[in-house]
Amino acid sequence: MTKASKKKSSGSKYAVLILTAVIAIVAIGCGLFYATSNSKKDVLDKKGDEPQTVSLLDESIEAQRLLDNILLQKNNWQLIENDHGKKDVEVEESGAKVQINQRELAVGVPSGTSLAGACDWLQTKAEQAGLVYISGKPAKYKKWDAYKAEIGIKVKAGAGSKSFVTDTVIFFHNINLTKQDKDVKDLPEQKAEEEQQGTVRQFRGKVAIVIDDCGYDMAPVRKLLNTGLPFSYAILPYKQYSSDVLEMVKAKGRVPMLHLPMEPIDRSAMSEGAATIRTDLSAAEKLSLTRRALNSLPGVMGVNNHQGSKATADKDTMRVVLQELRRQKLFFVDSRTNSASVARNMAQQLDVSTARNDIFLDNSSDVQAIRQQIYKAFAMAEKNGSVIAICHARPNTAKCWEMYAAEFKRTGITFVPVTELLY
Repeated sequence: MTKASKKKSSGSKYAVLILTAVIAIVAIGCGLFYATSNSKKDVLDKKGDEPQTVSLLDESIEAQRLLDNILLQKNNWQLIENDHGKKDVEVEESGAKVQINQRELAVGVPSGTSLAGACDWLQTKAEQAGLVYISGKPAKYKKWDAYKAEIGIKVKAGAGSKSFVTDTVIFFHNINLTKQDKDVKDLPEQKAEEEQQGTVRQFRGKVAIVIDDCGYDMAPVRKLLNTGLPFSYAILPYKQYSSDVLEMVKAKGRVPMLHLPMEPIDRSAMSEGAATIRTDLSAAEKLSLTRRALNSLPGVMGVNNHQGSKATADKDTMRVVLQELRRQKLFFVDSRTNSASVARNMAQQLDVSTARNDIFLDNSSDVQAIRQQIYKAFAMAEKNGSVIAICHARPNTAKCWEMYAAEFKRTGITFVPVTELLY
């Protein structure tokens, strides 16, 4: 790697530290949001004789993002998302229906941490940020003693107010937190882990893993973050959890990227519709779509293409995109969805830090097939010195990394963020 590349990589690391440092400020800002916006909706208000339906989906998702930022301040706590989704809650006083996003989070804390004390800490932080601490009491999580807290938001209800639960947080003691693989295992997986503790094949080299398609679901991303491996996360714009994932990735000090929708050869397979950069658009339209996508995810450090088998092979399209990345001092990783891609060579010509994908890991959803592909990537790294691999924020991909993270760490491979392999 050249000195210039090292400087860019170093600058990226400093940028992550700065982003992490401002999370508290962001949290305060979100708190002010609750103090001002929730008062505009009245769950007891009636329009005619029929009870109304009040949507608190945006407010609850904002509250959950804020709660994530609070919990991620604790680097030695493990967050597990057990459930999330839209729920309809009836208001007894009026019969109104409230639509709200609700989650259940299990939070593993060190064995020396008081569960009630963890709950008290969360209460203080939540109330400082403008959230509502609704209740806290002893509970059970699986077979362990636990402490359950309910966190929510407050909205106007006639002359008063009413609180609604957005998150149920269950604190429990995770005795694995001091181990390399801190995940809590159910019995079949625990047995599989014990069988892995023998000798594993040793490799040399660096591996950077890019996690594509982030933003659809929080649970796989949370599991991948919990492995402790320095993955880089490519986030699709405009998805329900795009902003949530961005904040989580920043808070963990990992590399956030924009997964930029670009035109595939088969236009009928184009998944992102009007947000996709197409080759038949004008240069101004391509630039506008690029800037809009970047602005939707402030603080990303680089970009890779989502689909794009046609767009990355088109010089005019790539010139527009890469010139904007150069202006914003962002890198570009070519996902290599087309062997005829001009993206990497053009990036080098335009002095944009760049790299390209060497292997996809999860074309199959089978856990063992994914594991085999990961070992294939290790072999490529040993042969070539380094490798960049792409997989996706999907349940079985996350399960594979979760199950075998400890084994992979023992292979001797050095896992690095993608910023370390740019040139």
